[in-house]
Amino acid sequence: MNFDKYSAYCKEHLDEFRDELRDDASRALRNWPGKTAALLLIASSIFTWLSLRAADNPMANKALLAYVLPILLIFFYPWASLIFSRLDKHARTILDIFLLGILIGFCQSLSYVFAPDMNTVDQSDTFLALSGQINFVILMTTAFSYHASFTVTLSRNTVFMLLAAMLIYLINPQYLSINAMQFVQGYLGGIIVSWIFFRRIQTRFYYKSIDADTRQHLYKQLSKLVYPHQLARIKAGDQLEDTMPVAKSEAIINVFDVQNSSAIKHERTQSFFLEIFRAFSQICMMGYQHNPLQSRAFRLKETGDGFISAIGYPFLTDQKDTLADHAVETALLMFRAFNTEVDKFAYGYPIKAAMGLAYNSVQGTFQSSGIRSYDMFGDALVQAYRYEEMRKNPMISDIIRQQASLLGLTHYNILIIQEVIFNSLCDRHKKLFHSITLAEIGYPVPQDPDAHYVYFHILE
Repeated sequence: MNFDKYSAYCKEHLDEFRDELRDDASRALRNWPGKTAALLLIASSIFTWLSLRAADNPMANKALLAYVLPILLIFFYPWASLIFSRLDKHARTILDIFLLGILIGFCQSLSYVFAPDMNTVDQSDTFLALSGQINFVILMTTAFSYHASFTVTLSRNTVFMLLAAMLIYLINPQYLSINAMQFVQGYLGGIIVSWIFFRRIQTRFYYKSIDADTRQHLYKQLSKLVYPHQLARIKAGDQLEDTMPVAKSEAIINVFDVQNSSAIKHERTQSFFLEIFRAFSQICMMGYQHNPLQSRAFRLKETGDGFISAIGYPFLTDQKDTLADHAVETALLMFRAFNTEVDKFAYGYPIKAAMGLAYNSVQGTFQSSGIRSYDMFGDALVQAYRYEEMRKNPMISDIIRQQASLLGLTHYNILIIQEVIFNSLCDRHKKLFHSITLAEIGYPVPQDPDAHYVYFHILE
């Protein structure tokens, strides 16, 4: 049953199986199987020549040339394939020609042996000495084949056997009749060996392909968990923990949250959030490259209806703008993507979101046990959470609502940023924001005691 499975798989992947056989045939011609066969033919030619010379056979010298075609083919094939690169595609046919050359060379040697007239005693001794060779030659020239169908191999073996029988009949009919059983044994033995050889190749191809498919599947699944540069480094032998920065640094953290998300009642709510996060991930991966390791932002995690990203660490930015400008541009891109997904969702009530940006220290880390997922911690994350949540403070919420009313907005998206980020912005971006003096509303930020102002931007 396994053989049936292997055969079915090879038929389904016939082109790949044929390519595998072609490469095997090429390696057999280039490497030790072909070289060993050529050396055996050279030794056979020399021994035949010595034997015929000792018997004063006038054809002795010609025996040295009986196998010249297959010998030259083996030794010149590697050079010829270097000059003519397409020659490797015909390796299976060339191997058949090589084996056919051996068979014809053997018949040529027999013709030299039987060329002189021999008495009955000498002829009987010669027949006895050669009786074992015909079995061996037929067997070896039919045992190995690299055709994708065993029917082709069987047909080839039959042609080889009939051709050899015809040539030997023309050389010496009596020798053929005496060794008819040797012909049959060599032919059937060749079929058995070639069948086992063919099945072995099928089985190897099946497991090799399945293993390659499995590795490719694992690679694809792993690519969902880590970045391409991590895959490349792991493949090169690095440990997972060495593929991402873990040193302490500074970055801007962006915390995104959908306002009043618990009020969204829809059968596609989960897929709606997933589409938003997919769009955000694509924005984060803009400009991603390995060396130096950079992208527009780093997707840190998804939290139900929230999304957290980092700008400046562990991935660098393109450095064309200040980190603050880059973070605000990224936030605006995300809001546009969010609005696009909201329009597609076509919910009966406006859906709006909020973001908080904070700049401070961060550090990367891998979990110490279990699945080694990459994470980050630091003051910037804590502060970004707090700035996003400021919209819920009654006094800050009133100020934002009053400003939205001046713009004629009842429902709106909110971007809240830290004072240090605002101070680093270019004038174009500064004009987007409105300030709130924290001392006036009596709202100190526990996680950011040096902050005197908070800045917000209202978007449709």
